[in-house]
Amino acid sequence: MQRTERDTFLRNRKRFIKKMSIAETTPATKLILVIVANTNDAEIGKGCRQDIKSIRHMFKKLCKHMDFDCLELLVMGHNYSKKNVLDAISILKPDDNDIVVFYYSGHGFSYKKDKGKRFPQLDLRPASASNKIKVLNENTHNLAELFEAVKSKGARLNIVIGDCCNNTIKFKRVAQKQDADFSIKKKPRMSINKIMGEALFCNYTASIIVAAADKGQFAVSDDKLGSIFTHNFANNFKILLKRPTNNEEGMPWQRLLQETKEETFEMSRKYEIENGKQGNQKAIFEIQFDKSAY
Repeated sequence: MQRTERDTFLRNRKRFIKKMSIAETTPATKLILVIVANTNDAEIGKGCRQDIKSIRHMFKKLCKHMDFDCLELLVMGHNYSKKNVLDAISILKPDDNDIVVFYYSGHGFSYKKDKGKRFPQLDLRPASASNKIKVLNENTHNLAELFEAVKSKGARLNIVIGDCCNNTIKFKRVAQKQDADFSIKKKPRMSINKIMGEALFCNYTASIIVAAADKGQFAVSDDKLGSIFTHNFANNFKILLKRPTNNEEGMPWQRLLQETKEETFEMSRKYEIENGKQGNQKAIFEIQFDKSAY
């Protein structure tokens, strides 16, 4: 590995800390976006790169329209490791009116005997790492534990998303599609109704955790679309932000995630997994929230 590749995260980390320090002197709300993606993986790397594009486009355009300061830190490629992921979370310093989004796209699984954990283990091994169980154990971290670490930083709104498998056996995430209709559909353009943007990102003190698949399930990744949960989440996010809202509608995150869950399940049925069986991907999420005095 070349030195420039090895040091990319260190350089980005330094710039991120500097930008965060400067942003602390301004009154604007910060949206801190941490993206972790296993882009060097031979099976899902292409899909992970598509996921990065979708997530970055969504949140950067949101920040522009909502006048949020956008701070971004990526952990990907040769810098993909548990050490760098935990370090990225450790350096977060949000103010009490800021937003933190942690997004993960990669491999995931559940320990079969660990019945107390519904959310997946994130497989944070570098591409060249050993498949031995000891190495796997040392280089994974549970999504719910990362969620608690993010919450402890004290931001007003925390969003933690893990787009990965949650199955109890090793299985390739990429699956063959039964039809090609999805790849030719136009993605909705992103235009923002600021009132809806405020309903999603300003009106609540909330912490939200999302996993793309329930325990025992596979999450489908597509080389062209990216992970199908992220694909549907991005599309529904754009559609929802165009809509008008009122005080009687309630918290739109519930609606957004429920619709994404349903559409992802229906799309997963169009894929073949595990000896020709239909996909059966059902996302899980929890929302903890209170009214905000934004």
